[in-house]
Amino acid sequence: MPIETLLTYGEIVDEIVKFTALPQQEVEYRVWMEALCLGWNVTKDAKHFRVTPHHYDDKMQQLYQEGDGFIFETLVYWSRPNRQRWIQQALERIHFYAEKNNLKPSEVEIIVFGDGTGNDSLYLVKHGFNVYYFDVPGSKTYDFATKRFEHYGVLGSYINIVSDYDSCLSGQYNIVISFEVLEHLTDPLSAIKDIASMLKVSGIAIITESFAGVLECLPTHLESNVKFASKTPFLFFQNKMLLSWYSQERLFKPMEFTKLEKTTINDFIALLSDYNVSKSYLSTKLRLFKHLGKRILKFPFWFLSILWMSLAWASSRAYVTDNK
Repeated sequence: MPIETLLTYGEIVDEIVKFTALPQQEVEYRVWMEALCLGWNVTKDAKHFRVTPHHYDDKMQQLYQEGDGFIFETLVYWSRPNRQRWIQQALERIHFYAEKNNLKPSEVEIIVFGDGTGNDSLYLVKHGFNVYYFDVPGSKTYDFATKRFEHYGVLGSYINIVSDYDSCLSGQYNIVISFEVLEHLTDPLSAIKDIASMLKVSGIAIITESFAGVLECLPTHLESNVKFASKTPFLFFQNKMLLSWYSQERLFKPMEFTKLEKTTINDFIALLSDYNVSKSYLSTKLRLFKHLGKRILKFPFWFLSILWMSLAWASSRAYVTDNK
């Protein structure tokens, strides 16, 4: 059966009704609300499972396993032109990689890491590639994607589901694609290390992340990951993956990292010399300092005075000691 690219309201509603037990009227309402307000369905799930927004615990784990909000969120969000550009640009980079390495589409080993409802996997298959799919096993989103793959006749042939996570860490893939996954994880640094382990040397990872996107409408984006905002190129560099390309349309969404045998000081200098990388990193630091400054100004005047006098006294004592 031909793979459908879901772009319209009606197509998304039909797909959800087809592969869930949800009634048509409810699906129509929930898709409409998701289109009006990003994150509406997952926010409802968060309230239902009594999740503390932006903090991972057993209740958030239950949301991932038993909630169906991500089915609505990922399908609706994927239909947006900006989101489609991510996978379109990824496809362009995959073609470039295949041509550069004299590989046929069927010879390119691709894993889509955290593909939710399977949109990106199906898109790549539609354009002639075979993929491996990985997401939270046993979740409603995972089950939904599996049913879609079966329905379109690609499960086990063009799309293989990775059920054993450790089995994909042996450097067997040419391409890793992971869109908006890292900000959900309790340990994104380990995930980045795993992405490096998935890749062959000279393989590429095509990535987006939203470490800074800790918003009320996105309750599963973890506050503990805000500290990684604008550091992604450096985090990948620490795992021998060098920033080799990034989108200029919506900056860094997506970005591409090439796995190297080893990195050099020249590679690091080249990374630092990239204007957009440095500007993004420094801008984030500046916002942090401004926020810290505002917090300091909220202290009572008497406290700041005492703090200032204490620092001045300590400095003068140090100066006297050094000049004895």
